Amino acid sequence: MKLKSVFNLKWLIVLVGGSIGLGVLGLAAWFMFWVTFVDNYEFGFAYDKFTGKIEPIEHTGWVSRTPWRYSVHTIDLRPYQLSISANSRVLNAKLVRFNPKGIDTFVEWHGRSAGDKLSDLQEILKCYAFDRAEGRDCPFLTVIQELAPGQGMPDTKETKVAQ
Repeated sequence: MKLKSVFNLKWLIVLVGGSIGLGVLGLAAWFMFWVTFVDNYEFGFAYDKFTGKIEPIEHTGWVSRTPWRYSVHTIDLRPYQLSISANSRVLNAKLVRFNPKGIDTFVEWHGRSAGDKLSDLQEILKCYAFDRAEGRDCPFLTVIQELAPGQGMPDTKETKVAQ
């Protein structure tokens, strides 16, 4: 009888340990494939793969969506100084930011993952900020300020004499 109870105890330990192990693996898989984090300076949106519609995510923090139906993307909303330079000299610079109101146009023109990498987003915004219309015809771009090469320099005697 004692041998039988030890045998049942081993099976119970294996059953509980296996259940805990499978639970941890399942939680890790769910977290890796279903959960995305939207930071407080990012605009998050979910792309519905079945309908092709874009759903803005209204809150920051953890977002859980089914991976076979939705793709969750984030776009950085912080302002960036973009400049055109030649020979280590800044010729023109602008302070720009992504405008979330133009997300439909942005996805239509560049694809849903174009803003996932910050360097790609900055290059796209730079192209529209310095085009002929200076980004006015681009709904996903807000030009905050144009920065002249000498802007912010104090007026000294040397600069007055040079002019």
